[in-house]
Amino acid sequence: MLATLVIVVIIILYLSYLFSKLVAKNSLHMNTKGKSIKLLDRAVLGTDRSIDIIQVNERYFLIGNTATNMVCLAELSKEDVSFKKQEYDMENGSKLFQNSMIEKWKTKIKK
Repeated sequence: MLATLVIVVIIILYLSYLFSKLVAKNSLHMNTKGKSIKLLDRAVLGTDRSIDIIQVNERYFLIGNTATNMVCLAELSKEDVSFKKQEYDMENGSKLFQNSMIEKWKTKIKK
């Protein structure tokens, strides 16, 4: 009886682990299938707080998000939004940070 209970608890814990991995994997892939609205960039400021740059048709907006509120902070011009496409590797994290640090190191060495 006790062995059956232990086996059931282990199975439940394993299934919970698999489900959490599945949810985490799907949350990394943002739904970008919208035809007129695209999330271009996000900066996480803390728990449930972020600043996003979104594109709606040909207009760009800076949006502030919290768990309970969303505020349009500014409308941006196309020149404000021009930035390099971010490269992202799901296993190793963002290469953008690594590349920017290498560039800064090279400019420091030149000085």
